[in-house]
Parts: sequence; structure tokens; C-alpha cells
Amino acid sequence: MVRSILAILIAVPVLVQSVDCTYLKDPSEFLFSPENHRLDVTSRTKTVASSLPRLESRASAEVPERIQHRNLIDDYIFDRMDRAGIAPAALSSDAEFLRRVKLDLTGRIPAMADVEGFLADANPGKRDELIDSLIGSPEFVDKWTMFLGDLLKVNATAANITLYQQGRDAMVRYLRDAVQRNKPYNQIATELITARGNNLFQGDVNWIVSGIMEGPLQDTYDNQASITASQFLGINVVDCLLCHDGKRHLDNLNLWGTDRQRVEMWGLAAFFSQTDIQRSWASLSPMFSKAIVEDAGKTQYLLDTKIGNRVPRQPVNERLRSIYPNYPFTRESADSDETYRAGLARILTSDPQFSRAIVNYVWEKIMVVAFVTPSNAFDLARLDPDNPPPAPWTLQATNPELLNALAKWFADTGFDLRKLIGLIVKSNAYQLSSQYDGTWKPDYVSFYARHYPRRLDAEEIHDAVVLATGVMPNYVMDYTGSLTPLPPVSWAMQFPDTREPRTNNAVVQFLNAFGRGDRDLVPRNRAGSITLGLNLMNNNFVMQRIHANNNGSLVQRLLASTGDAREICARLFVSTLGRYATDAEMQAALETMQKLGNTRGAEALQWALLNKVEFIHNY
Repeated sequence: MVRSILAILIAVPVLVQSVDCTYLKDPSEFLFSPENHRLDVTSRTKTVASSLPRLESRASAEVPERIQHRNLIDDYIFDRMDRAGIAPAALSSDAEFLRRVKLDLTGRIPAMADVEGFLADANPGKRDELIDSLIGSPEFVDKWTMFLGDLLKVNATAANITLYQQGRDAMVRYLRDAVQRNKPYNQIATELITARGNNLFQGDVNWIVSGIMEGPLQDTYDNQASITASQFLGINVVDCLLCHDGKRHLDNLNLWGTDRQRVEMWGLAAFFSQTDIQRSWASLSPMFSKAIVEDAGKTQYLLDTKIGNRVPRQPVNERLRSIYPNYPFTRESADSDETYRAGLARILTSDPQFSRAIVNYVWEKIMVVAFVTPSNAFDLARLDPDNPPPAPWTLQATNPELLNALAKWFADTGFDLRKLIGLIVKSNAYQLSSQYDGTWKPDYVSFYARHYPRRLDAEEIHDAVVLATGVMPNYVMDYTGSLTPLPPVSWAMQFPDTREPRTNNAVVQFLNAFGRGDRDLVPRNRAGSITLGLNLMNNNFVMQRIHANNNGSLVQRLLASTGDAREICARLFVSTLGRYATDAEMQAALETMQKLGNTRGAEALQWALLNKVEFIHNY
């Protein structure tokens, strides 16, 4: 079998790209700075786009003078390109679009029937109809529950998170229900910030519990303030400012943060000083904790700590020995008739930065290049195009006008995440091809002049292998001591956190090779590695699914239904890559089938397609 595969690698270079071109990168290219991020996107786009065939179903290479504007996103994107004299890429082919939108909305590649039906459909409105059918589907709920789980760092146990499996399960149920019901995003944030009750049964309570820190109570208040700012406002410097003033620490990193003082951030932390958390532990295996969260009386944030995880908190002067809630971005406080946390939720969800942050997070998830990178590193002094920062500072967002317009639109439409996602994917800016017919320049990245490929997330790769090969796994989410276990799942996109399935080390190893992170200290990572390549080529999770003797595998079903080598090859291409083979690819595949026979040839062909650069990329 190995010799047969090697023969394919040598004789059919069009099917499998060199491992070097995807997995062996200069590590400095992946350092997370805006400049290196731009280089990563540009090189990845070039690598993936160059490996794609010029599909017959794609429109001619002639780019229209002006691409139709379908919504406000197109108005801002294409008008900006017009002013800069930059020509956009042509619109994507139907095959490109189908695979892209399926992955972006549901995390799954299109099935064979999806591809054949969509490409044969002559309805000019079929793209919008497809989008409408995907948004709100069960697979959509899986994908965007995972998105919120990543954003809110839902985890059972990690260095700074101790929800344990019971609390995690309750939190996942809450998020899944919110996505399924299309709960407004401001309502989700409000419920999480103000949650009260037993965290084992009321999932939203776990957001508060996840902020608990060992040490004085002020450490927990500070941590909850830092989490609030990072997750809901995209402002990560609050964590720094809760230890020290910004001057001399943030001078070269964040213009807004440079002039901020620690005492201002204590005002944000003080919104949590009224929160009472009573926690107890059970000795069951696995261990779990119960937390009861309530609101106590009108308490204060005291400046009286000399120990803990942060610099000691001591009185600023004789008069300032405690801090009342004060939102540092607008100087607002809780009203006299509301709890501190209710006041924070009301103020925060009315802040334009609240809408701006989630728009940026969703835009990055779909469009690959965020308006602000890193997406939780907003500089509030560099966002207004009508009031640019002093030199040498520049505006932070790639397109600040569009970012602000989208944030306002999102708030005006009731904080509807489905409408925001639909607006993005229905724009022609999203539907541009990743192939660019003109001379590409790195400066075009910030203009979104083409669609930028991304390497699939670990869960998407797992699910793509499962869907392409047709061999379904079954992962049990129950465990000893579980009060309300999650149901068994077959898709990695349904896992409750990025450490599952804990009962299957081989699958955990496969997923971890693709940098899924831990939702705590280790972020997701789409960088290449030798380990990544070796897992696709050799891991049993892949190898066992391509064999004809594996009951239910696609190869087995194809061989049972037909002896026509051409039909077998065609269907393997459609099922694995979501497109038809080019003439050159089909010729090479048929030569392989003739040399190895239908059974071994089909197994080797699917292995080769699974290892093709485009399989693990969304382009």
C-alpha cells in the first residue's frame, strides 16, 4: 500500500502538493502582530490559490468594471477600492462559494448531493436561498455555539478556569439554546453579567463563576472586569491597567491606555463587588463544585489588599479608601434602583464599543482578516476616521468607516447575530474569488480585494474527514457522577470544550495537532507544522476511513455500486474536495486506477485528496 501511495505522489503531483509548501513555515511569520498577520494571510492566499485549478464553472477571466453592490458592506468595500484604483478579484465560482459558505456557516464541507445539486441549479438566486437554508440549521447552531464557547472561554478545567464538567455542560446548554433561539447578543451579555442562582443547573451563572480567582475578593472582581472588557469590548489592556497606570507601560502599544490610571479600572471592577459567590465541592469522581451566585447589599471595592495576584491595593489618599462602580469608558455608574451588575450590563450593552467588538469578532471568523488585529486589542483612541490620532499613530482598523457603520447597523437591528452573519455572507465582498487575475500587492489585504483562504479549525478538519469518507464516529459525553450528561455526538463541532473527547486519546491527539488551543492560556493556532502533515498522512483516524473493508466507508459504497473507474474517481473528487476534477486530474487518477486496480486505486486516491492543500483550507 505504501509503494502504491508513493507512486501516486510521484506520478500525480497535481493531486498532492509538497508538504513543505504548507507545513514548513518560518516561525516568525506566525508571530501575532498586525504586520506578520498580513504577511501570513498574503502568503497563505498565494499558496492555496495557486494550487487550485481554474474551474470550468468559473466565470471568464474578464473582471467586470464594477461588481454589483448588494448591501452596505459592498458600498464601503468597493467604493474604497475604486478610490484607491484597485480592481477586486472576480466573483467566486459556484463550487468555491458552496464550499466556503458551508464551512463558514456550519463548519462542514458540502456533501456530494449538495455539490451536484447546487452546480446544476440555474436559479440566479440560489446563493441567497442556500444561505437562508443554512442560517439556523442544526449545523449552524453547532458552529456558532463553538464560536461563543471560544469567545467566552468555556472550559471544564484549565489553569484559570474551574467550572468542572457539570458547570461546563450547563454553560454549553445555555449557549446552544441562545444560538438556537437566536437570542439577541445584548440579551446574552446581560444574562451572563447579571446571572444569579445555582451554576450546576443555570448555565449563564458559569460566566461569573469562571472569573473566580484565588486570593482576596478584589482579585476576583478584577478578573471579572478584565474578562468583561476583553470578551465584550475587545479591550485587553484593562488587564494591564488593573495592576498599574498606563504611562510608561503602554506608551508604544495603546494610545488610549497610555493616559489611563489604575484607579479608573478599579471603577469597572467595583461593579462586581456586590456579587456574593458561595462555593462548595463534591467528592464524586470526577470532582465537581457547586456555586450559588447572588447579589449582596450595596458594598464597595476596598483598597486594602497587600497579598494576592495583583499589585497591592492601597488608599490613593486619606479620602479615597474605597471605590464605587464607575464605567471607565463613559464615566457612568449604576442607578440607585438597580444592582451593580444590572447597571454594568445596561451601560455596557449601550456602549458603541460593545457592538464594534462583536462585529469585529464575527468579521474575523468569516472574512479571516479582522478590522482590528488582534481582535481583542482595540485602541479606543484610534478608531474615529473623523478624528485621527496624532503622528506617528495611525487609525487602527483596516476600514474604520465600515467597522463603525456595521456596529451601528448591528445595534439598530436589535443585536441579531444571524442578521449580521447573513449580511456579511450575502455581500459580494465576501463572495469574491480567492484567485486574483491581476498583479497582487500586499497592500491590497486591508482592502479585502480578494477572499483570503484560512486553514480549517481542528474541529472542521475532523468533521471534513468524517464527511468525506462517510465513516461516522460516536463519542460518549457521559461520565461518572454526571447530573445531566450531554448526549453522545459524532461531530467535533459539537464538543463542549477543546479538551474532548477525553475518553479517546487518539482523537484528542489528532485534534490537538491542528492547534485547537485550550480556551485558557493557549489560543487557537492555524500555523503549519510537521506534526500536522504527519497526522493527515498517517493517523489512524484518517487511514482507517479510506479502506474498502471499513464498513460504511465511501470507498466501500462506491465499489459496491459501480465498477466504472471514471465514476469512482469523479465521486471521490466531489465528496472530498467539493468540486469536479479537471481533465488533467481525471487523467492522472484514471492512470492510477488502471495501475493499482479499482480497490487499491480508490483508497490511494482518497488518501491523496485528503492530503491535498485545498482540503484543509477554506478558500
